Amino acid sequence: MARVQLQIDDPANRLTLHAIVQAAGHSVVDSIAEVAVTDNIESALDMVGPTPVLVLASASQIRDAVAAMRKGVYGYIFLPLQPGETDLMLQRALGSSAGARTADARPLNEVEAGHILDVVRQCKGNRAKAARVLGVGRNTLWRKLKQIESRSMGVSDVP
Repeated sequence: MARVQLQIDDPANRLTLHAIVQAAGHSVVDSIAEVAVTDNIESALDMVGPTPVLVLASASQIRDAVAAMRKGVYGYIFLPLQPGETDLMLQRALGSSAGARTADARPLNEVEAGHILDVVRQCKGNRAKAARVLGVGRNTLWRKLKQIESRSMGVSDVP
């Protein structure tokens, strides 16, 4: 399943989470993880990056955990640990990073077409205004829209 990094200072929580993570079919690693779990909010903020970070939080730390989420921490796992919550949060965190990778894997022409159509829609079909918003000439926008239309009909790109 997934590689999970545990940076837990409390020995009881570390052993418990290690067992929970392995029982859920994930592996515990020291580096190059797909999800990181820590019990220190400051450490969680330092770890924010492409890997989703979960922080362990007791009832008195929820406010700080939510503040950390506003700064990029993916979420928190409530202490004391509840059955199923850890695996649920790991799955959600894994889903968020997988979704980001999938979105990035779309071909450039699909991303461009989606953006152009969104801008035209936001401009209520006014192509001159959409061209200004996109920073292209009206003829360029017209040509791009023709290409998008021909691709959606299964015809090869119009030159």
